[in-house]
Amino acid sequence: MKKTLLLLVAALMLFSLFLASCEEKTPSVGSDDVGMSISQSDDSSSEGESQDNEESNDESSVSGDESSESKPDDDKDDNNDNNNDNNNDNDDNDSNPPVQMQDVTIPTQYVEGGMNIEICSYTEKPYFALLGRCEDGATVTAIVNGKTYTSESYKGWYSLRLPCTSQTAEVALSQSVDGVQVGEMLGYRVKPVNPGADMWPVVAGGNFQFFFQKMLPDFQGTNLPNELSLGNLAVRTQNKLKLLRQNKPEAEIIYLLVPSAMSVYPELVPDDYTPASGKTKYDLIAERLEEGGATVIDLKGAFEAHKNDEMPLYYKLDSHWSDYGAFIAYQELFNHISEKFPQAAPRSADEFNWNPDYYYSGDMSYYLATNVSQAMQYQKNVTEYSYFRTFKDSVPASIFKIDRYVSQMKLTYHDSMTYDNYVSTGNAKLPNCIVFRDSYSTQIYDILAERMNNTHYYGMWNYAWDKTSIASEAPDYVIYVVAEWNLDAVLYN
Repeated sequence: MKKTLLLLVAALMLFSLFLASCEEKTPSVGSDDVGMSISQSDDSSSEGESQDNEESNDESSVSGDESSESKPDDDKDDNNDNNNDNNNDNDDNDSNPPVQMQDVTIPTQYVEGGMNIEICSYTEKPYFALLGRCEDGATVTAIVNGKTYTSESYKGWYSLRLPCTSQTAEVALSQSVDGVQVGEMLGYRVKPVNPGADMWPVVAGGNFQFFFQKMLPDFQGTNLPNELSLGNLAVRTQNKLKLLRQNKPEAEIIYLLVPSAMSVYPELVPDDYTPASGKTKYDLIAERLEEGGATVIDLKGAFEAHKNDEMPLYYKLDSHWSDYGAFIAYQELFNHISEKFPQAAPRSADEFNWNPDYYYSGDMSYYLATNVSQAMQYQKNVTEYSYFRTFKDSVPASIFKIDRYVSQMKLTYHDSMTYDNYVSTGNAKLPNCIVFRDSYSTQIYDILAERMNNTHYYGMWNYAWDKTSIASEAPDYVIYVVAEWNLDAVLYN
């Protein structure tokens, strides 16, 4: 009996030792998560423990990615693609993204749906313009020296204003549509060309819009005329009007002062250039012309109202207003004239054909070139989506035969536009006019004359007031069509 009791006691002791041994080993078998969960209060629910485990697993996953020694090239490309969707400037980076840079000959080859470079030329040093084809509707991004630059494309063409402080610049170029990157990021090592000494300097604006540098003094208000010149302008205008009304007491002098694209689209001008805070030369001259008795058509207000229309008011790669911009001015002009001559009421937009197409580019793409040969190539290779206006209805032969442009695909003014010319519609119910003008008259030439009986176009840039001619012709209107940057012709002539 004693032996049996001793054996039972020994067995119980061994079993107790076995249980104690199991309890000591339990913490070392579980994960850290289990240990953390055990250390929490007894009131923690199983749902809370599950959430804690998930959070811990997420942290481990992130930590694992950060500590990985290397990634496949495809993974690196994916990360770069995601980073490039952020179009904000980033000054913190000190290098371009890891994309292989290649030396290229410009123009580079264009493949449908991709990107290329057609022009790489200095504008305002150290800045240069990069211009080429892209996907329609794309936002184009370039990274240079770790800083990001973006621009909205226009009808499959883009431009970027980028810095280059040495002979070459390394550019990482990509495009996205609706926030989704299209194609791969491209790495180019480019060498901008210097425009020739006889080329007019250009400013590369935002969203494929270019400007002439000679627009800047008007835009910044650094060329304000003095009071003596403005006073003389008012007196001279009074004298002209007095002479004009000797034969036609109701005759008028009308000024179509065409604001530059910079004045209408200041948001597209680089931030380096601060717009005028007060009245500009345009404003001061308009005031004194009205003081002298002339009529000034407010094109600034009209263009502000139409600046976001589907058809642009100005060309992107030419310094002139477009056919549509001239049409808006034509409506403003003849809304005024029709108050005295109802039959001269302007036609509506529906009475014209607006022919959309990609036309050869204009003067500003030309002036980005090193020489004439390269300039001609630029104009041929680079096209601009625009609208060529024609009459829907039949018009007098004198109007129909007018050739405003070099061709129907190159919307640069024809040489015949520069000459002194008479146009007659033979409609005595319409007024007669004399037109002093610069090259902006090209876009309005035919539609202005079509609403007149006799129109005498003085030669382009001839603003001389010929008393004999004006007295003999006795026009109802003397009309000036002058661009903002040519206002000295009004102020001093």
